[in-house]
Amino acid sequence: MTRDINFLLKLLIFLINSEVVLFMNHCCKIKRHSLIYIICCCCLLFFSLRAVSQRVGRIKVTEANAAAYRDSLKIKVFGSTFFPYDILPDSVNSNVNTLFNYPGTPYSTITYPSGNLDSIDEIVIKVDDNIVDFPEQVRAYLFHPHNSNGKLFIYHSGHCMGIAPTEDILGNALGQEPGLVIAGLVAAGYTVLAVPMINYQFNSPVGISCGYNNHDYLFVDGHYQYPMAFFFKPLIASLNLLGRSNYAAIYMCGLSGGGWTTSIYPAIDSSVSMSFPVAGSWPTAVRNAFYAEGDYEQTDPTVFNFLDYHEIYTLACLAPARKMLQINNRYDACCFGGSEAQIFYVDSVKNALAGSNGIFKFYLDETQTGHQFSKRALQLMLTFIRNENAFLLNKPADSVTNGMNYFYDIKNNFALNVAIDNSTLKYSLLKAPAWLSLNSTSGQLSGTVPTGNIISKPDSVSFKVEDSTGRFVVCNYNIKKKRDAPYIFTKFTDSTIAYALPPFSNSIQQVNPLSANSFYLNNAQLSILGIAIENSSVIKLIFNQPLQPTDSIGYNGFAGAYPLTYTNGLRMDDFTLSPINLNIVSNNHAIAGMIRFNLDTTKFEYFNGFTWVNMN
Repeated sequence: MTRDINFLLKLLIFLINSEVVLFMNHCCKIKRHSLIYIICCCCLLFFSLRAVSQRVGRIKVTEANAAAYRDSLKIKVFGSTFFPYDILPDSVNSNVNTLFNYPGTPYSTITYPSGNLDSIDEIVIKVDDNIVDFPEQVRAYLFHPHNSNGKLFIYHSGHCMGIAPTEDILGNALGQEPGLVIAGLVAAGYTVLAVPMINYQFNSPVGISCGYNNHDYLFVDGHYQYPMAFFFKPLIASLNLLGRSNYAAIYMCGLSGGGWTTSIYPAIDSSVSMSFPVAGSWPTAVRNAFYAEGDYEQTDPTVFNFLDYHEIYTLACLAPARKMLQINNRYDACCFGGSEAQIFYVDSVKNALAGSNGIFKFYLDETQTGHQFSKRALQLMLTFIRNENAFLLNKPADSVTNGMNYFYDIKNNFALNVAIDNSTLKYSLLKAPAWLSLNSTSGQLSGTVPTGNIISKPDSVSFKVEDSTGRFVVCNYNIKKKRDAPYIFTKFTDSTIAYALPPFSNSIQQVNPLSANSFYLNNAQLSILGIAIENSSVIKLIFNQPLQPTDSIGYNGFAGAYPLTYTNGLRMDDFTLSPINLNIVSNNHAIAGMIRFNLDTTKFEYFNGFTWVNMN
C-alpha cells in the first residue's frame, strides 16, 4: 500500500507537468492543489502510466569526482576513508577434501588429472567477537586450478546457503555435482574465491534455507555503528590474505545477495576490474515499482540515500575505468525479474560513463525460471571477458508520425567487433506498444503507428538480439510520435483564445512574441494579439475577437526570422490552413459521486452533478 501511495504521488507530479493538466487545470474549475487530482486523474491512469512515472535520479558520479565519491562511500560503510587492509582471516585450512555442512566430496570429478582443480583451501573468518550476534565463523573456499591463467575470480553467494559452494551445487546446478559456476571458472583456469553472506544471530543451515540470515535485525538492534561493513568483511579479509597484486586481474560475480554484494563492492574496492552481478539489485525507484521486498541492507538509507544503485554501478566502472555486466533473469521466481525494468536506468548509467572508458552492460537471461546463475550467464561472462561484443550498425528510428508504417531490420544491423561466424541469432521483444511486433524468425520490427492528434506520448521499446556464442545487444529507446496533423481547439469558457498542440508533445518551452506573425488566418477580421507556451507543450494564441466555426489557421514560420523552436533546437514545420475546433474542452470534468478533499476549506466534498457539496 505504501509503495502504491508513493507511486500515486509521483504520478500526480507527472500529470501536473504534462498536457493532461491543460484539460484538467486550465479547462476545469478544479484547483491544482486539490486532492481531486489524485482521485480523478491518478486512479484512472494508475495502471496505464505506471511505468512512465518511474524515474531514476540524475547520476552525480563522474570520472572527475569518482575518487571523492568512493572515499565518501567508504565513510558511509566503514566510518573512514581508509580501506580496512588490516583485516585478516582467523585461520586457513589447506588442501581440504570436505566442505562445511555439505556431505561427500563434490569436486572429485574435476580434480586433476580428471579436471583442472588442484586443491581447495578453507579460509575461516570471525565476523565479530560478539558470539551471541555472530555465533558462527564464516567459511570461504579457495579453489586452485592446475593450469592457471593467473587471475582471481570471486564467486559470492546469497541468502540461501551457508557456504558458496553449496549454493552453486544445489541452486545453480540444481543438485548436480560439481556445480556450475565454480567448476566452470576453474576449468577456464581461474583461481576461484567462493565467499558466503554473513548470518546474524543464526547458524548456517544444512542445504537450502532462504531468508534465515536475520539481516534486518543487524540494523534494527543498533548494536553496531557501521553494520554495513560486516557484509564485506569475509571478502575483504580473504583478499587481504591472498594479496590483490598477486593476480593479473580480479573479477567478481555473485547471485542474489551475492549479486547485491557484487553490485556494490567494486565501487568500494577498485582492484575488481570486472564485475557480474546476477539478480541482485535495481535502482530505488525501479525497485519500488517492481519489487519492494528484500533485506534491510538493500535499502539502508545511510548508503542508498547518498548514492542510489545506478550511481553505484557507475562508480564501480570508474577511477580507474572498469567494466560491469549486470544479468537479471526475466522469469525469475524470486526477484528482479520481468522484461522492462532495465529501460528505466541502464542507458542512464551508459550515458554517465560516456567518454570515460568505463563500460556498463545489461543482459536479460531468458533461459530458465529459477532464481539462479544459468549456463547462459556463465557463457556470457566468459565471452564478455574475451571482449567479444555485438553492436547495431544503425539505431532504430526514434521519431515517427502518427499513422505511418514503422520498420527496423534487427538482423541486418547486428554486427560484431570480431570476425563474424555462423552463430544463430535469437530475438526477443522485451517491451513495446501494442502496435509494434517482432518477427522472431526474420528479426524485423514492424507496425503501423496509430493515428491521433490530441495527446501523443512516447512509446518505450526494448529488444534483445543475441548469438549462440554469447554476443548480444539489449536496445532500449523511446519512440517520439509526431501528430499526423495540427490540432487547434478552444475551451467553453473563452472563444477568443485557441490552443494549438505542436507536432510533438512536451517539446516547446518558450516563444518569441514576434512568432505570432508567422500564423495566418482565413478570416481577414481576425488578428493574433499575443502568443505564449503553456505546460511546455501547448501554444496559446490570443485573438482580437471570438472565433467562429468557419475560422481556420495556418503557420508558415519555418523559414522565418522568428520560428517556433523545439527544445532540441529544431524548428516546427509549417502547416496549411487547419480548422479550429470550438468548445472542445468542457468547463467541468467532475462526475456525480466523486469525492475530494478541499485544501482551502480542509473539508471533504462530493460532486452532486452540478456543484461540490461540503460533506461535513
